[in-house]
Amino acid sequence: MRLRSLLTSLTAGAGALVLFAACASGPAEDPGTGQPWSIPDTDPTTTIKVVGILDPKADGMTDVVAAFEKEHPTIKVDYQYVPFDDLNSVLDSRITQKTGDPDVFWVDQPRVPALATRGYLEDLSGPFQGLTDALQPVTVEASSFGGKLYSLPVANSTQLLFYNKDLLDAAGVKPPSTEDAARITWQQLKQDAKQVQDRGNAQYGLLFGQPDRYYQLEPLPYSAGGGLGATGEGNLTPDVTNDGWVQSMDYYGSLYADKITPRGIPAEQIDSTFLAGKTAYLVEGNWMVGKLADSKINWGAALNPVWQGGKPASPTGSWSVGINPFSKNKEASAIFLRWLAIDGESGYAEHRAYAELPANTAGLKSYLEGEMFTASEGGKQAAKVVQYETEYTAVGRVSTAGYIEFEDIMGRAFSDIANGADPKQALESAQSQLTTAWKQYQ
Repeated sequence: MRLRSLLTSLTAGAGALVLFAACASGPAEDPGTGQPWSIPDTDPTTTIKVVGILDPKADGMTDVVAAFEKEHPTIKVDYQYVPFDDLNSVLDSRITQKTGDPDVFWVDQPRVPALATRGYLEDLSGPFQGLTDALQPVTVEASSFGGKLYSLPVANSTQLLFYNKDLLDAAGVKPPSTEDAARITWQQLKQDAKQVQDRGNAQYGLLFGQPDRYYQLEPLPYSAGGGLGATGEGNLTPDVTNDGWVQSMDYYGSLYADKITPRGIPAEQIDSTFLAGKTAYLVEGNWMVGKLADSKINWGAALNPVWQGGKPASPTGSWSVGINPFSKNKEASAIFLRWLAIDGESGYAEHRAYAELPANTAGLKSYLEGEMFTASEGGKQAAKVVQYETEYTAVGRVSTAGYIEFEDIMGRAFSDIANGADPKQALESAQSQLTTAWKQYQ
């Protein structure tokens, strides 16, 4: 692994950032009391309520919470799991009550502008002034808005094309490549997946780790020349009906219509479906590497597909953690955030078995040098892909105050297309809905 190259690329552009520390003026002011607050030197005795999108057992959050409570025994963490698709509605209903419940919650990084605009995130610029040097600057930027730090990044991410070697061999299909010059196209992948189904005894040809979600599908329209889905001032003019979007979504729908990709399997079950050994290909995040390393699957990893004649693109960005402005436990919550993201190699990456790419620089180095990336040929392929995609093809999700509406509306459009709706009509309907929804920001 060329770790120095990867780390350099991830910190590129730091000089261009508007660092929150420069605009911070000290402790934050509590909107409930009007009094400043900061991270205390000693731990308080309290319980903080945390809403997260990771299953306590399946995704390793039980281990993370246990490790924190062992190091900070007077702070108890009441971790509450909420499926990703329910996160928006849960936050809307609970934060607006101004009871301070939850104290802490997971924040999808492209949602930071929208959540900050709505007043759902505490400004962390003062309490964390001078403490973010341990983090990759690009992740700090993704967790900020308007020159202020509104959340603390715990992860970054990329996507890989995983494949079942035995199924491909049985069908006589050449594995996809880790070399950019030989990167497989989406069109070729569809053909190969169908062939492995027909000749290699694969039940499913291709799975998406996050079906019908913008993060997962963004590379399709972007690589096809359709852009990120919004333009104009503040990215508040929807743009999802151009040729790139229509053509790529026609392709997406055809995967389901041709029964290459199955309908009806929720995102939470996708990884286990691939691990069952009857699926040819899986487009999934780097967190899949650890699960495969613990499995008996004969697997490989390749670069994310590219649209034929288009530009390679891979998703990036991940999770941050924020504090409810109405929390009555901000100091304890800040201690939890600092432990998750900053202390050591970051508690989140250090104690979670299948973590994403750590936002913590020291944690990232250890992550890429870990056994799951070095002990097998598949792991070494995955490390090469992670390095290349993160450095050269990463494309962030559209940054807009209207992101929450965008994600919800586009998610429904993607689902409709997967279930047989005409792509052009579904996208026109989504564009109309977005135009109406975004009037509040203009």
